[in-house]
Amino acid sequence: MNNQSDTQPPDQKCEVLVYTSKRHFTKIGMKQDNLFPLNNSSYQMITHHDKSTSRQHSGVSYSSGSSSPTDLSSKHANVIFQEPQLQNGIACKLRSYNEARRQSFFTHRANDGEDHVSQDSQLLAKDRKPWEGLVNAKEDDEMQITGYKRSLLRTTFCWFFICLTGGLLSLIMHWWRHLYLIATHEKCSLDIAEKVLIQEHYQGKHVTYYVKAIQEINATMSMKSLQLQAGLSPSLLAKNGSSGNGNTLTLQKQSEVEIDEKSFHISLHFSSGQFKHTNHVRMFNCKHLRYVWDKQTQSFNKLKGLDVNVSSAYFHQQRGLPVQEQLSRRLAYGPNEITVPYKNFKTLLILEMLNPFYVFQIFSVILWFTYDYYYYACVILLMSMFGIAMSIIQTKKNQDSLRETVLNKGCALVVTETGETLETGTEWLVLGDVIEIPTNGCVMQCDAVLLSGNCILDESMLTGESVPVTKTPLPMRRDMIYDKKEHARHTLFSGTKVIQTRYIGSEKVLAIVINTGNITAKGGLIRSILYPPPIDYKFEQDSYKFIECLGLIALIGFIYTLVTKVSRGIDAVKIAVESLDLITIVVPPALPAAMTVGRFYAQKRLKKKNIYCISPRSINVAGSIDCCCFDKTGTLTEEGLDMWGVVPKTVTNEFQMPIKQIERLPYGNFLFGMVTCHSITIVNGKLMGDPLDLKMFESTGWTLEDQKNVPDSQKYSLIHPTIVRQPRKEILHGESNIAESSVQRQSSIDDLLADVGLLNGETNNDHGIVREFPFTSNLQRMSVITRRLSGSNFNVYCKGSPEMMQQLCQPSTLPENYSQQLAFFAKRGYRVIAMAFKKLSSKMSYIKAQRLAREIVESDLEFLGFVVMENRLKPDTSKVIASLTNANIRTVMITGDNLLTAISVARDCGIVSSDQAVVTVNARKVLQKESHAYELYYTLDIGGCENVTKDLVNISDIISLQSSGANSIDGVCETENYQIFNGDISSLSSLSMTLPNSNSLTSVETCETWTHQDPELGVASCKHEKKCHRPTWRNNYRFAMIGRTWQIVRENFPNELKNFVVRGAIFARMSPDQKQALIIDLQQLDYCVAMCGDGANDCGALKVAHTGISLSETESAIASPFTSRNATIDCVPYVIKEGRAALVTSFGIFKYMAAYSMVQFISVMILYSIDSNLTDKQYLYVDLGLISVFAFFFGKTGAYVGPLAKQVPLNSLISLAPLASIILHLLVVVGFQMAGSSSTNGSVMEMLLRGDAQSTTS
Repeated sequence: MNNQSDTQPPDQKCEVLVYTSKRHFTKIGMKQDNLFPLNNSSYQMITHHDKSTSRQHSGVSYSSGSSSPTDLSSKHANVIFQEPQLQNGIACKLRSYNEARRQSFFTHRANDGEDHVSQDSQLLAKDRKPWEGLVNAKEDDEMQITGYKRSLLRTTFCWFFICLTGGLLSLIMHWWRHLYLIATHEKCSLDIAEKVLIQEHYQGKHVTYYVKAIQEINATMSMKSLQLQAGLSPSLLAKNGSSGNGNTLTLQKQSEVEIDEKSFHISLHFSSGQFKHTNHVRMFNCKHLRYVWDKQTQSFNKLKGLDVNVSSAYFHQQRGLPVQEQLSRRLAYGPNEITVPYKNFKTLLILEMLNPFYVFQIFSVILWFTYDYYYYACVILLMSMFGIAMSIIQTKKNQDSLRETVLNKGCALVVTETGETLETGTEWLVLGDVIEIPTNGCVMQCDAVLLSGNCILDESMLTGESVPVTKTPLPMRRDMIYDKKEHARHTLFSGTKVIQTRYIGSEKVLAIVINTGNITAKGGLIRSILYPPPIDYKFEQDSYKFIECLGLIALIGFIYTLVTKVSRGIDAVKIAVESLDLITIVVPPALPAAMTVGRFYAQKRLKKKNIYCISPRSINVAGSIDCCCFDKTGTLTEEGLDMWGVVPKTVTNEFQMPIKQIERLPYGNFLFGMVTCHSITIVNGKLMGDPLDLKMFESTGWTLEDQKNVPDSQKYSLIHPTIVRQPRKEILHGESNIAESSVQRQSSIDDLLADVGLLNGETNNDHGIVREFPFTSNLQRMSVITRRLSGSNFNVYCKGSPEMMQQLCQPSTLPENYSQQLAFFAKRGYRVIAMAFKKLSSKMSYIKAQRLAREIVESDLEFLGFVVMENRLKPDTSKVIASLTNANIRTVMITGDNLLTAISVARDCGIVSSDQAVVTVNARKVLQKESHAYELYYTLDIGGCENVTKDLVNISDIISLQSSGANSIDGVCETENYQIFNGDISSLSSLSMTLPNSNSLTSVETCETWTHQDPELGVASCKHEKKCHRPTWRNNYRFAMIGRTWQIVRENFPNELKNFVVRGAIFARMSPDQKQALIIDLQQLDYCVAMCGDGANDCGALKVAHTGISLSETESAIASPFTSRNATIDCVPYVIKEGRAALVTSFGIFKYMAAYSMVQFISVMILYSIDSNLTDKQYLYVDLGLISVFAFFFGKTGAYVGPLAKQVPLNSLISLAPLASIILHLLVVVGFQMAGSSSTNGSVMEMLLRGDAQSTTS
């Protein structure tokens, strides 16, 4: 291309072009028909890297008058530049600019976003109106947003009609608040909107409206406003206050720091760790999340923390924030507090009284008082007052409980930009603050990434398991993007408790704040409680529809009465009173109170069984439950595991008889592995660690010792922070003391070894733990490097899942019946752990041991034997699961625990029966496929038989197995013998199947290989007598999967999700959000779901379930309608029974009240036709004597005391049975009424005629 001369001044502004969906560019502000198409021969894709923002910008280069593409290196070119982050595809064209001008343009556009571009971009929305937009686009919480500004004309008209209707219109607008916004405001562009209307659509059934005011913050605000909005810590304020000129804010932080308000800005973060600085911010808060206006995208974007597209190197480069930057970020994000809405008594009273039902009752009472109908009016008034009072008390109690949960302020040690440490309140923390974790622990009030040192945390608030978790520093890698889920082992989450910190030498335990306030992990948990997804209460919805029908009938009667009485010239006041009275007859004001009767009595009966209900409306819903979901740990099972015994291996590679008394286990590598291969630590004099490790270690009788006279926080600076000692009646060699001077002496490794007794040969079997490789679920194992205190060699002890250890051990060390022995215990619900050993080279030194890669350490192991543990069920678990199953109520386990343990417990308690197969679903990445990044594969487990593994891409493959007839697997042989499969001889322990549609699967008889059923005898003495049976799984299987797999299925296989949800029985390693989402998926399949759990990690699921039952009085009790003080699932059948009783009672009362109101309506209409009416005493007798008393006695009958019935009560009023019952009853009653009315009218007319005849004769 030939270079062209500059034809325009360098300062002339560029032209803005539009890249349309039809692959055309159009100029903004010019004729719309001035289009020119993209041509592949004259355009090329270009990429510009902006160093100032580290962002890539893409565009196309256009060459006029030439068919060759233009190169960016050209000094003179016409470039059409498109920024992908700009909504609606804004493109800019520069004419004849030089290299410097181009660089300055890109930088200017990337940093500031010119105002003229922001204005022009509004014109690009051809397919969307400028006042509409989306927030959280393409996310689960996507919402539609519309901008509004005040209209004086609309406001005037609105208030005119409010006054005209006597305030009735304002009452309607209070119930539907978005109507007031629409009535008083007009739509406008979002960038100038004063208020926004947000619509959240849920499953196409529910629409929730939020009306939010736009807040504006200026960086030049006054000092007082800054202190109020930024939450300036009083400890930072200078004692002398301001300097007096009004433009400078003086702070005290070791030394005075002056901040010029003219240079002050507001810092916002959206992605990549780059904070955007601006002087003016427009934002709104919705659902406790903050949304900020972005000029470049012309949309409101969610304000995010430092957990979005941030590299790990970025965190390690931070050294503390200047005071001015802290204030800038605090202005944008607010104080580090989880806000909970709180309403005082007065507000709650007003809101409750404005409830539509209570408004109607107040209207009815006023009408009856004008009608001199005092007695019944007083009864209804008292009932309403009681209902309002009870509702306010319960709401206030829930508010207080939730506030107590989130209010946990404390102090934090913040590292300043100079490296000093300042103590301040946790509410003043901001994103990017570097904090020091106290050595004595604390409760985290923010989300933070660990930078140095190690922490031991209790994450029971998140996972539900009271298992200490070790957190390690985030690796520093520039190419690694931080992911909160993937790097959870390096993240300290808000609400979790730091038990202990440890660091090397003088290094401090430091972390960087990545989330504060409502965007933390605990903030998300609270949001799930405050804003649960809408729940379909079928009975309530039908009752509202039925009341609407009654209201329509009342309206017809009202108009008819009004017309007929006016035509007869009756007094206007009497007409109005009698016409309005018809409405209170058809829609009885006592109906809401009568409907609560069944729930009231059910609530009292539940309370006697130590089951407390804070949401009575949930009682009726419990009567329709057909699916129960349970947490595992603490709900179905007791906390932790118990030792059952061990099965060591002999020198001849055969399993010994099981040993249940562990203390009798002889000294050897198996015992040494049990006492050293763990992650147990001593915290405040107590053993802390995984319950499995604790049980295994405690069963040996050995003792674990930390080094004396060394603080817990500094034990990582020692070679041996932990020593395990064999049991002894007396301490023969005395305690191994470490002098303080030796701790500080780091120059000689031998000195440290001598300090802990490694070189002195003090004992025979005591071991020191030199290095630990922690357990991870992906690797399914952990290992340690140890050294015997009386020896010089280093040994490796490793334990893990039997399947993984089988791959890591030398085949020659594995017993021939390895798989059969494993299946024997797994079938009976035991947790089996394999133990292995490896002796390192005699030339191995301590330094080399610390540098060994984990892959080398955990290879070529020697198998030692099995450790067998049992996860004991709670006494009532099996009985309750059986009763639910017999009642055709589906049971599902949703747990954060290990999948193998969950499957074992599920079989043990009956969620998965003995004749059912468990299909474990897994997902893995497939890079070579273009369609999607994952494929599914599964493991088939038939009642404890050998596992069968098969690859699977589509779930239809596995579904075809259960209907493919002769090509289906009906069972797997549990014998040590080899079976012929697909023409090949293969061991069933590694049986591999091809796809079922390949017609290569052969039916195999299932056989029982041993007759002895005593676990203590094991498999070793079994007789290989085949007793074949066929527990076919073709129509009797259940899915099991972990949370990661389930999430992948939701995102990549949405069409197959239904199959997994319908057949799923075990969902393990589920996060709180995943538990909640699974409950929603079950509800979408028309299940009425109950959730029973005991931990804070169950809060979301408990809140979103139709019926949530908590076995704990902590955070989960706040989110749950039901709380049982008896920590067993025995409460679940009681809740269902009482729910059924209340539901049947509500049905009966509703039909009774509806029939009564219609009968009375017809009676009054007949009397109105002859200008008559019932007397007050007749009304009182009917309303109070016949109706109310009987309605209140309906619910006195208790629930059925026998087992749960299979038949579920009706939960829909709009169905054939209840409608037919009401209509047929009304036809009979109305028929007799009309017949009686005709007879009465005839008699009256005959008497009148006789009277006239007699008078004429006389």
